[in-house]
Amino acid sequence: MTVNSTIATLLGTVFIAAMLVGCGHSPQPDPTAVPDPTPTPIDVAALLTRSGAATSALNTFRFQLEHNREGATPLTESLRVTEADGRVVNPDAVSVDFAGTLGSFAVRSSLITLGDDSYMTNPLTGAWEQVAREVSPLGFFDPQRGIGSMMTEVQSPVLIEKSDSEFVIEGALPVEALEPLLGGLMEGNTVDVRLNIDSDSLYLTRAILDGRLTASEPDGVVRTITLSEFNEQVTIEPPG
Repeated sequence: MTVNSTIATLLGTVFIAAMLVGCGHSPQPDPTAVPDPTPTPIDVAALLTRSGAATSALNTFRFQLEHNREGATPLTESLRVTEADGRVVNPDAVSVDFAGTLGSFAVRSSLITLGDDSYMTNPLTGAWEQVAREVSPLGFFDPQRGIGSMMTEVQSPVLIEKSDSEFVIEGALPVEALEPLLGGLMEGNTVDVRLNIDSDSLYLTRAILDGRLTASEPDGVVRTITLSEFNEQVTIEPPG
């Protein structure tokens, strides 16, 4: 047998073997693609209600209040707060440090509320004095009138962002819902609100309020309320 004939025989054998293999194994169809499940729409109103309940049930937390521009929140008739940083211990204890203006003077002061008793440092002397219960900011943190009412009274809420860490909701809020926090406001007015809610705990972590709350303040005031340090060990005592 010549070399050429040997090569031809080998090629023919390989060709026949390939044909047999091809005939003996039918091609497998591609697996059918499984469509992604359709996500369940989020009930934004129900989410706000659950968040309000979860945040109101906290044992302790830190809160901060800030304003843009020349904004301020009245604490008394003559005392206006520009920023505040404090701790809340449910059900009825608050300790807060704040900065603001007393008339035309810039001041810093502190406030402690324990049940029906409230104490504040004199903005001019720094000495602790007992003050009227109405001065306390504790009303906002009341589970029914404070966080709960703010969260459930948002009008036309829209979920604008959802991530692994938080929900972001925007809407409009009647200023009456904020009276337990900010005192006498312009009735019938609404402000734009943006709420950040932790996706795991459902705690409210930030509320941005854009709009006028009182007749005396300028347009364009934006208030930011930040909540953090949830359920940490905190003890609030009367001033010594």
